[in-house]
Amino acid sequence: MPMPVPLELHQQLLLASIQSGFTQEVWEIGAAAIRDWLARNAPESFAMPATSGYQWKHVFLPKGTVLRTVFDGKNFHAHVEGDRILYEGAATTPSRFANAAGGVRRNAWKVIWVLLPNTSTWKLADEFRPRRSPGKQMRRKALAPLTVQRNPRP
Repeated sequence: MPMPVPLELHQQLLLASIQSGFTQEVWEIGAAAIRDWLARNAPESFAMPATSGYQWKHVFLPKGTVLRTVFDGKNFHAHVEGDRILYEGAATTPSRFANAAGGVRRNAWKVIWVLLPNTSTWKLADEFRPRRSPGKQMRRKALAPLTVQRNPRP
């Protein structure tokens, strides 16, 4: 069954075939490319999203995430394994991790750095938090109870 191919693509294929010394026919090269495309685009070849990990408020940390905090010039690390954060072999929360490493009360969002799986850049945990839009902040202020000051009578 013939399959239309743009003339420019056909010419590029012929030229590449000649220059590389391929001994295959053009249709064989095309069939191999189609098989490769089918394998890459088969539904079962798509990676499933992470289903295990730690839910930290509105932020999901997938399995394999590494957490780091620094205190007194030392790096401390925890990692997400399954549905838990482990620090020194024990399950913990981001807040407990930040405070255990620092020994003082610290805001985990401001002192924990996150390295997600398959990435090479550490990001401050606070960067992952959803931000309120200015409109919501204005409405919230507008809905706050008003304090009425009465003038004392003379």
